[in-house]
Amino acid sequence: MSAHPIAPLPLIEQIQQTSSFLLITHVSPDSDAIGSLLGLTHALRLLGKTVTPSCSDPIRDRFDILPGNTEVVNTASGSAARECVIALDCGDELRLGSIWANLPDPKPFLINIDHHISNTRFGQINWVDPSAASTAELVLQLVDQLGVTLNQDIATCLLYGIVGDTLGFRTPNTTPLQLQYAERCMEAGASLNDSIAHQFNRRSQALVCLWGKALNALKIKDRIAYTPISKAMRDACGMGTTELGLSSFLISMNEADRAAVLLERDDGRIEISLRAKPGFNVSNAAVALGGGGHPLAAGTTIDGPLEAAVKQVLSALRHA
Repeated sequence: MSAHPIAPLPLIEQIQQTSSFLLITHVSPDSDAIGSLLGLTHALRLLGKTVTPSCSDPIRDRFDILPGNTEVVNTASGSAARECVIALDCGDELRLGSIWANLPDPKPFLINIDHHISNTRFGQINWVDPSAASTAELVLQLVDQLGVTLNQDIATCLLYGIVGDTLGFRTPNTTPLQLQYAERCMEAGASLNDSIAHQFNRRSQALVCLWGKALNALKIKDRIAYTPISKAMRDACGMGTTELGLSSFLISMNEADRAAVLLERDDGRIEISLRAKPGFNVSNAAVALGGGGHPLAAGTTIDGPLEAAVKQVLSALRHA
């Protein structure tokens, strides 16, 4: 069994010496992003630190189960004076979005904590461990190294991230370590049932509506399942651009080895979510398109229009 990841000493020292933090996770946040963001927020506050959790995009209602979810801000106003920024679960600097981009120069000291193999090491301190199944488990180890007692609030957030990135302990990179982490979180008061139910068994009417339109537009070519989702389709369902979970559903089809969901944003750019079955790799295609991720799950954002983006993504997947 793999050893538990260990945060580098300079990272620990930087946190210990800093009193105020701005935490940022990636645009279109998923469970690991928000779980890691809020879990570390609670832990640092127990050390007496001033902490602002942030994400450039709004977060979905399914994160309501997480303690502190209402404190996540979407702008850096009032937070720009923080001494240090910690990026969580973010593969590259652009994925930090407008919050980081709009901070005045010189920007604060930047710590980068992530588990994506394609991470560009954009921080002054980088802790990137691709062997980890989630960023949340790295945060759990950091909590231990900082001497913070794992309480129910921290555990609930981190378990949510671990469950989310392992799809309920079903991904190929799930090992006994992830089950150990889950056990620790449960012993601290986190509910595994609530974490799984809120992530996999609850969907809004707007999301179901959009899934219906997206599935109606679904095509399969060269064993690549793909569907474009226009802004008009979103507007018809009253749906924003937050993470849909549809690509993971598409890759479950027997007829597909890779899947792509292309979502048109309000600004005309296209968010790409890629998935693959074991034995295939979509991270190379994502990197070629300016993004990144894991072999089985990756993504990026590219310029529109939607029709051109479809051709670009299919080409990248074939050549990768």
